[in-house]
Amino acid sequence: MGFMFLLFTLSRRSPACRRTFRQHARPAWLAVGTLLLWLSVAATPVRAQAVTAGADSPPAPADVVVQTPAHRSADIPARADADEQDVQAIVHRAQAPDAALRYEEALARHANAIHQLAERSGKSDLAVLSVRRLESLQRHWLLYERSVAQTRAELARTINAQSEDVSDLANRRAAWQATAHAAGLPPALRERVEELIARIDDAEKLLSVPLARLLDLGRTGGALATQVQQGTAAVSSMVEDQDRRLVSMDTPPLWLALRDAASREPVSAGLTRSLDIERTFASSYDAANVRWLPALAAGAVLLLPAMVWLRYRARLLVATGQATEPSMRALSRPWAAWLLLVLIGAVLYDIQGPIFRQQAVMLLAWIPVLALVQRRVLTSVGPWAYFSAVFYLLNTLASLLLGDQLLYRGVLLALNLLMLLTLAWRMLRARRGASAEAGPMSVRALTFLGWVACAVLLVSAGSNVLGNISLATMLTGALLDSSYAALALYAGSTVVVALFQVLVPRSTLARFAGRHSGSLIPLAARLGRTLMVLAWLIYALQSFRVYRPLSTSLVTVLTHEFQLGLLSISLGNLAAFSVAIWAAFWLARTIRLVLAEDLLPALALPRGVGDSISTLTYYGIVFIGLLLALAMAGFQVGQLAIVFGALGVGIGFGLQDVVKNFVAGLILMFERPIRLGDVVDVAGMSGKVRDIGMRATIITTFDGAEVVVPNGMLLADKLVNWTLSGTSRRIHVGVSSGYSVSPKQTIELLVNIARAVDGIALSPAPIAVLTGLTPGALEFSVRAWTTPGSDWVAVHSALSVAIRDGLAEAGIEVPLPQREMHLRSVSGAVVPPAAAGR
Repeated sequence: MGFMFLLFTLSRRSPACRRTFRQHARPAWLAVGTLLLWLSVAATPVRAQAVTAGADSPPAPADVVVQTPAHRSADIPARADADEQDVQAIVHRAQAPDAALRYEEALARHANAIHQLAERSGKSDLAVLSVRRLESLQRHWLLYERSVAQTRAELARTINAQSEDVSDLANRRAAWQATAHAAGLPPALRERVEELIARIDDAEKLLSVPLARLLDLGRTGGALATQVQQGTAAVSSMVEDQDRRLVSMDTPPLWLALRDAASREPVSAGLTRSLDIERTFASSYDAANVRWLPALAAGAVLLLPAMVWLRYRARLLVATGQATEPSMRALSRPWAAWLLLVLIGAVLYDIQGPIFRQQAVMLLAWIPVLALVQRRVLTSVGPWAYFSAVFYLLNTLASLLLGDQLLYRGVLLALNLLMLLTLAWRMLRARRGASAEAGPMSVRALTFLGWVACAVLLVSAGSNVLGNISLATMLTGALLDSSYAALALYAGSTVVVALFQVLVPRSTLARFAGRHSGSLIPLAARLGRTLMVLAWLIYALQSFRVYRPLSTSLVTVLTHEFQLGLLSISLGNLAAFSVAIWAAFWLARTIRLVLAEDLLPALALPRGVGDSISTLTYYGIVFIGLLLALAMAGFQVGQLAIVFGALGVGIGFGLQDVVKNFVAGLILMFERPIRLGDVVDVAGMSGKVRDIGMRATIITTFDGAEVVVPNGMLLADKLVNWTLSGTSRRIHVGVSSGYSVSPKQTIELLVNIARAVDGIALSPAPIAVLTGLTPGALEFSVRAWTTPGSDWVAVHSALSVAIRDGLAEAGIEVPLPQREMHLRSVSGAVVPPAAAGR
């Protein structure tokens, strides 16, 4: 075996040893296999006896003690000094400021806050709160969950570091103890070893106390995490209960509630609980994110002068014609744009914060939104754009009155009726008014949206009267939130588009994107509108409380697996596979287009290199995308070698030509015997290369036909490339003259005529040679090179015309073909007319 391993190792380095390994490997492995088989057969009775005997014997110990090797005597001094320094470093880390105290204080703060939040969440009056307040309470629990998880992660890193130190000390002590028990150790070295062991024991005692304290804190953190999870689950169940109440009557009908008006609860109950939840959550949220507040304040302060400068730049772009005035209207009011951007930043800061503060920020954002929305949009929406701000404020304030159910239902019903009257008045006015008043939106679309909003308000009012207060609250708030979100997204998009046009003007975009800048702008606009619609749709679904069940149902459907024999697949995997394939092809086409037409032509690359790079990049991205798509579909990419191996057998038999053409395509990409635009003769035809693919090349003949030629044929057959090293081409024109004209005079005349023709290169100079002496004529050949890039067919025609006209002007006649006819016999009917003709 050792000989075989030695041969195998040497065979990787030496060809001679590799041959020796091949000669001796098979017999040696056969011998080894025979020996192992014989030993296994011979050992079978022994093992059987051992098993039988071991049935009544006591079990062997589970732990196996591994002997730690001792240090050599010669290495003890240097090794002891190094280990002593390491032990001192460990002791120094252990004597650093107590990390356990910091974690203990943090966990104590978390425990106090979680205890208060648990008391606040366990009260029975939470049932009178709106779902928005319950969601704020849920976010509060999630905030503590993230905080506790962060503290536990830091604590775990500290425990791991100290545990590694303790383990390191234990390993060192075991090694030195083994060294101390070694025989023949000199007394001086034994004393040094015992001294080092004592230092290691002291270090272990020093580390044991803080490590035990950290472990206790770890258990405390785990208990807090469990308590937070229970609190989050409890509040989540309340929110889910609120969602289930949307399809059930949760309160008595309004007429029965009026009879029991004496049992009404005070308004202050729900109002106090709501404000307490939002205030406590806001305080905790700001304390957890205090590091971001200075950055947000500094950004808000610096943004105002930037908006003023952007307005000045926008005016310059409008004056120079690089931008239109309507597109820059958002920057004409820098205060409104600045306030909107600041409020957007505040919303992003509070994305997981108190909902009541988010509602206040959104209500304040109505001012810049109405100032930035274009007049034609305000004309289309009508007074609803202004009234909805008032309705939004009233609905937010009314949500604080849930402590008094009857009062809240009355306010909500009045608000629904007022909103319904406003929308009906707007619809009637839009129907009676002129079509020009409709602005950019069609009357049909406005009417449809108005009817949908009226239906929602009617359902809300009916639910309120019949006793489903949860549904009425949700519909009213969702209608206001979705309509406001649409206007806010539109106003924000106008500011973003204006900022983009100012920061990246058309001239800069044209230099960057080349000739595709005109198509990139509409593409970016469509993409932006699509993202806006998707964002609004998600927000609207969340407002109408259907996003969570829809997403849950969608995830359930997509993750459901179908068993097809040994294959397990789901709709989600198929969808991910399809999206990945589409994205790979789209990205590959886009990158190839940008490389081939914008980036690579600007570089000083040899002709054809850019086409090869763009094509290889295209197929490389497609291949990587295919692997990612297979991985997303659930296939093990590492196990695809088996599939490729099986495909290799089929390829070897049935796809030989395809593989040959594919390999030939790779050779064409790297060697570049032909390039795009080359004029070639192949397979008995002439044409220009239009596209070089991995399997075939497309050649456009001069008759306009497009011929698909397999790449294997281009390499196997004779290929004539007229433009491989240049686009110049030599043309030939044959000329005849009589024997009466001097050949030198004719040659000089032909050369002068060729030099004067456009498209004839002066270097190498055109020549004329006498090619033959035929009966009745002298044969000449004019040979000339065309200039690079010229059409050789047109140049050939122009040269032929010039030669004919030049010979005519010089009085040189081109002899006509002569034929001699000898009559041996003539019929009698022909002789008299011939004689009469004489």
